[in-house]
Parts: sequence; C-alpha cells; structure tokens
Amino acid sequence: MLALTSGSPPIPIFLLLPTMMLYCVLVVVLCLQVRASARFLIVAFAMRLAMSAMPRFAFSSSPAGLSWNALASVVLVGVGALLLLRSRAVPLILAPIAPLLMVIAMSAVLNGEISGSVESLVKYAYLAIIALTAYDAFVIDGAGKVLLRLLFTFLLPLMLQGFSIVLGIAKATESDGSTSYIGGYNHEASFSIILLTGLLTAILNPRLRALYKLGIAVVCLGGILGANYRTAIITAGPLMLGLFIAAIVGGVRPSQRPIAGILGWLLVLSAVPIVPIVAGDRFDAVKTVWDNPAIIMKAPADFSRADTQVLSGRLLLWSQYITAWDAGTPRQHMLGFGANAWEGRYRYYAHNTLVSTLYELGVLGVAAMLLLWSWMVFLAATARTPARFTLVMAHLGFFLLNMATMPFWMIEGLLFYGLLCGFTVHANLQGRAAKRSVANPAALRPV
Repeated sequence: MLALTSGSPPIPIFLLLPTMMLYCVLVVVLCLQVRASARFLIVAFAMRLAMSAMPRFAFSSSPAGLSWNALASVVLVGVGALLLLRSRAVPLILAPIAPLLMVIAMSAVLNGEISGSVESLVKYAYLAIIALTAYDAFVIDGAGKVLLRLLFTFLLPLMLQGFSIVLGIAKATESDGSTSYIGGYNHEASFSIILLTGLLTAILNPRLRALYKLGIAVVCLGGILGANYRTAIITAGPLMLGLFIAAIVGGVRPSQRPIAGILGWLLVLSAVPIVPIVAGDRFDAVKTVWDNPAIIMKAPADFSRADTQVLSGRLLLWSQYITAWDAGTPRQHMLGFGANAWEGRYRYYAHNTLVSTLYELGVLGVAAMLLLWSWMVFLAATARTPARFTLVMAHLGFFLLNMATMPFWMIEGLLFYGLLCGFTVHANLQGRAAKRSVANPAALRPV
C-alpha cells in the first residue's frame, strides 16, 4: 500500500543503517585509490549525500550551535582551503566569485542582515573550494580517474530511492500533491539536483565510453522522473543533448564529424514534437505562459486564482519579490535587502536565482551573478577540448535550473556547479597548454 505523506518519509532504520555502513566502506576504498585533493572531493560529495539522506539529523542543532549541515560545510571549507595548490586556476575561479562576495558584504552593512550574509559568504566559499579542489584533483590524478571514483558516491541516493519505490514510501510534492520517490531525502529539488550531478559526472568523464555514459544517463533520468521534479527534467535536456551529439560525433572519423553533427541535430529536432506527448500535462504550464506572456508582468494583486497555479505558483512568487524590491529605497535597488532577507518575510524562497538575487542583493548582485555565469560559459566555449559542446550544454542546463529553482541555495547545487566550474577551468587551461606545446615544446609546463 502506498504511504504518501506531505513531509519526507524516512527509509526504515533496518535498511538505512546497514546501507550507510556499506557506503562508508565504499568511500574509504575510493579514497585509497587517489591522492589528497581527490580524497577531499570524494569525502565532500559523500558526506553531503549521506547527511541529506538523514534530514532529521542533518538539520538538528550541533553542540557548536549550528546545524550539523552548516557545521559540516564550515569544516569542509576550512579543510579544503588547507589542501589547495597554488595553481593557475586560482584567479580564474576566484575572480568571478569575488564581486558576489563584495556585494553580499556591502548589502549586509547597508541592511544589517549579518547572519544571513555570513551564511551566504560561507556558501560561496564552499563553491570556490569545491571548484578549486576539483581542478587540483583533475591535474594530479586525471579527470577520468577522479570522475569515475566520484561517480560511485551516487550509488547511495539511487539505492535509497530504490528502497522507497519497492516499499511504496512516497512524498507528496508541495505544488500539486503528485507522488515523488526520493529515498528519505528532504526535498525532491535537492534529490533531483543530486542525480543531475551524477549525470554530469558521467558525461564529463573522458575515459568512459559513450555506451556506458548512455546507460548511466538512463539510470539518472529514471531517478529524476521518479523524483518528479519538472525543473530537473528540463535541466537534463541540455545535458542529454550534449551527450547525444558528442556520442555521434565521437564515433566517426574526424573528417566525417561535421556531417555527423548535422545528422545528430536533425535527429534531435525530429524528436522535439514527441516531447509534449511524453511529458503529458506536467508541462502544460509552459504552454500557458507561452500563449499568454503578459502574465509574467502582472502585479501580485492582479493575479486571478487560475494565475496563481501557473508554474506551481512561481509566477506569483516572482511578482511578489520584484514588487517588494521595486518598493525599496534607491540604495536597496542597488544592493537589495540583504542576503537571505526573504526568510521570515516569505513562506517560500523565490524559486528563481535572478529574482532572489535582485531582492537580496539588488542590481549589483544580479550583475555579479551574470558575470560569474558568463565567465564560466566563456571559458567553456573557448576550451580546446572534445568536450567543449558538452561543457557549454551543461552550463546552459545549470542556467535553466536557476530559472525555476535556486541551486545556489542548496549545497547540492553548489556541488554541481563547483564540479562543473572546476572541470571547465581544467579543460580550458589544458587546451592552452596543449597549444603552447605545439607552438613551443619547451614551453610546456603543468597547469
């Protein structure tokens, strides 16, 4: 019998405990196969995936006064900073993050939102540490070796989701009450982002064959469909497109790749009309907005009852946040109301990174966020690597994810983007080094 609840039903302890013990053994084995930077990366991912599977413990207060989740994040930032190497990646990763940190600090001074700002500063420091240690790990142990070991850490959420499906333990989604199988994790959004990160880990791996990548992608997509989170399903589209085109192009001779690429795009375009049929009524809201774009510009007071249901209420949320920002002072227009200022004022977070950033950090915050995204997309687009198209598609997928949820608000989202940024910078610098070696073999040096 299906046990459907509005909260996050836990996996029975007689299954959870032995699974966690076996997972710890797996993590130790994986760490023994790599060196310090990769070990840190594996532990950071595994710790988060394990703690997220036990939300009642993870969100409880530790002796330090912070939640166990927050304490683990602070500790990881400290330990990761001690392990960092002085590489050429440091300015490439820190330069686009630094403006965000400055805006957060200025907004905190303006609005007196100190606690929320400190939390945001720790999160962006966490993002930088993950990106930098990922880069270091790829340089020291090789991207293929590190990503393969990292991929095994995602066995935990898949196993726990399998338990929830077999036992009929489901969660009702907050928007429409539909069924989500998320293996005891706190929310379908964070669980879906975990599986998206597993998908990313597979498709970026240069040592995995295309057939293996497709198999892993099918498993991850199945898990995302089981979690029933539309935003993640949309985000998976560019990732799968990157994988599909790369598989077609990589399977032919270099001279035939332009033709193979064109055929691949034609196949993708021919499949577009099938998507609405497969998706069903879960994506009818997208068509509603497409047919009536004026709904996006409505003030909260002008929303009809039907309007409040579009996109699971996201349009109303966005309108409320933008209207509140518009009612602020000129300084708040520039610097917002402070990081995490929505807490205590709104029931739900904005479900859009740019809307939330506008409210919390103002126009300068939005500019800093767009700078970070544009910077990384530029590095991906200019990387001399066979994975360039896949990288660009992964960044596009992350952008789409930010348009209907807030991965920067979740550690799971920071793991996704940190790994993507670390790989992007590694691919870019590796391509530059290869170019220098062709022009001047004596100039080649580690990056």
